[in-house]
Amino acid sequence: MVVHVVIFNWRDGVTADQAAGFRDALEVLAGEVAALGTIRHGADLAYREGNGDYALVATFSDRAAWDAYQTDPRHKAFLADFVTPLVASRVAIQFEDN
Repeated sequence: MVVHVVIFNWRDGVTADQAAGFRDALEVLAGEVAALGTIRHGADLAYREGNGDYALVATFSDRAAWDAYQTDPRHKAFLADFVTPLVASRVAIQFEDN
């Protein structure tokens, strides 16, 4: 299994409504893309200074499923509509979990 972890930091001025739209669009995406095994995501609880603003943890059955997700037109539309306009920075990692 491939685990995909992403931490996002919002651009200055991103509103609560925009962040909620990001969350809602991610939920829709999760329900539409078969290659995506599971996804958990949410806003930072702000327990510590310096944390990211939003994170997701997604699982895929294998590398081919992760590749399929990355190239899926719905994922690309999510990136164009929500990530590019709202996200100042992101860090990601993929690791294998047996």
